[in-house]
Amino acid sequence: MDSQRFADDMVARVERFCATLDERLPAYSYIPLTDDAARIKVMKNRHWNEIRAGEIFGSWLKSTPEQDVKAALAAATHEEFEHAILLEAALQAKGEDAFDYLPLPAQVAMFNAFESLTGTVERMAAFPLAGEGVANYMIKRSIEASTVPDWVTAPYRDIHADEESHGNYPAEVLAKYAKTPEQQDFVRRVVEMSLVLRRQYFDNVDRWVYEDKVW
Repeated sequence: MDSQRFADDMVARVERFCATLDERLPAYSYIPLTDDAARIKVMKNRHWNEIRAGEIFGSWLKSTPEQDVKAALAAATHEEFEHAILLEAALQAKGEDAFDYLPLPAQVAMFNAFESLTGTVERMAAFPLAGEGVANYMIKRSIEASTVPDWVTAPYRDIHADEESHGNYPAEVLAKYAKTPEQQDFVRRVVEMSLVLRRQYFDNVDRWVYEDKVW
């Protein structure tokens, strides 16, 4: 398949997944939550994600041969830690320790799966395209929702602005580098892997928030 058409197809696949989340928005989105205790739990969970994402992007630098992608990963590493600082400040304003958190099983599995990928196109497809694509969709929904208070949405407005400034960079990487049938088949698989793991992660968050499930 033409690589631009292929990249567009992968973007469309992520968009279809996001549309299914609108049927029952997860606690991760903040939108269904009705009290600050639950919102604090979710923000601690998502603060951990920002740090872990920065660690993963940084770990990929040395093994990424494409200089344009390497530069984007370097910038993303710094940006993820800036996002973590924004959420840490919001939690501190509520008298909370952002680091008083243990990650959920599916959360650990999802990020470990991302970190284990070895090639540029599958890395970019699984994490920046699918993983962060879903996360940024949820951010957009939360900052537009009347049920989410300003102390939550304030840091996410800045985070969303950063994410929007990247445009369709992951898709552009796929269009540029995912040229062969073998590469495209692998990308399809890791996009599906990312979405399956994302759904399991959202389920873990829901059970933790609503049922006080502890693993």
